Amino acid sequence: MSPRRVDESMALITELREGSLEAGYAAASARRVAEGQPSHTSTRSPLVIAFAVIVGFLLVVSAMALRSATSVVEQARAELIGQITARQEAGDALAEKVSALEAEVAGARSAALGASGQSGVLSQLAFLQSVTGVVAVTGPGLTVTLDDSADAVSGADAARGSSGFEAGRVSAADLQIVSNGLWAAGAEAISINGQRLTTRSAIRFAGQAILVDFRPLVRPYVVTAIGDAKALQSSFGSSPTGSYLKSLEDNYGIPVAISGSASLTCPAGVPSALVSATARPTGIPSTTAVPTSTATSTRSTSTTTSTTKTSTSKTSTAKTSTTKTATSPITRVTTSSPSTTEIRP
Repeated sequence: MSPRRVDESMALITELREGSLEAGYAAASARRVAEGQPSHTSTRSPLVIAFAVIVGFLLVVSAMALRSATSVVEQARAELIGQITARQEAGDALAEKVSALEAEVAGARSAALGASGQSGVLSQLAFLQSVTGVVAVTGPGLTVTLDDSADAVSGADAARGSSGFEAGRVSAADLQIVSNGLWAAGAEAISINGQRLTTRSAIRFAGQAILVDFRPLVRPYVVTAIGDAKALQSSFGSSPTGSYLKSLEDNYGIPVAISGSASLTCPAGVPSALVSATARPTGIPSTTAVPTSTATSTRSTSTTTSTTKTSTSKTSTAKTSTTKTATSPITRVTTSSPSTTEIRP
């Protein structure tokens, strides 16, 4: 058997390249003419035109449907944004009205207690209001500022451990740890981005947003603590919380800034709902399943873990402040505004 020629597989390609196909086309055209049909198919035939019209109609309908869906989504988004803005404005207006009424009530209470000669009760009330966050507090203190790292802002950062949250992004747990550390260091009042922390406050997540008392926060996150600035800075820096912030900065690139100030302000917290009780004769059982006082106590403590830690630390801080009133260089003086307490060295 003779070996196969190397160029044998090129025969078909050579024939297609060198041979002409016009003869085949010419024969087919002649056959169509003999049958009484046109020699070639025209692109203007009714079938081709109808097909082109149908395809064009379908394309136009598809484009209009896509555009309509996009416009509906944008319209719904705009309506939701408008509703959110309107509700926020209404809430802010009501908050201002509540603040004005509280100031009016505080003025009337101060006048009544002053006229009755109970100035000691008035001073004790002012102290309790400042500790519980009912009124704004002004005095020396410490600010701790945290911000997202550059990688987290650009979206190039990976998750921190198994939390699923970006490593370089400040989380609610970070703010909880900072707040508890400041309470333990001796802070008398704390606020985060203008939101006062009380025994009823909660720092939590909602998607990728951080909420304090259901108010969303935006970066950077500024934690303000009122108290002895030097003592706070020394105690907070040497505490486990200070080491935790150092690890955030070294391992994840989260910028942290700690600075003392001679005058800081923590605004008043969210007002608590007033609960009234009705006296009953002895021996008549209660008709409610849960007493009002029990429900209030449970609601005050059944928040997140951060709230429990915060309230516990704050209670201990309040006791410390009461114990060292005679020796501490910090005194509380009520200003002309009935809803603001100022702490001066």
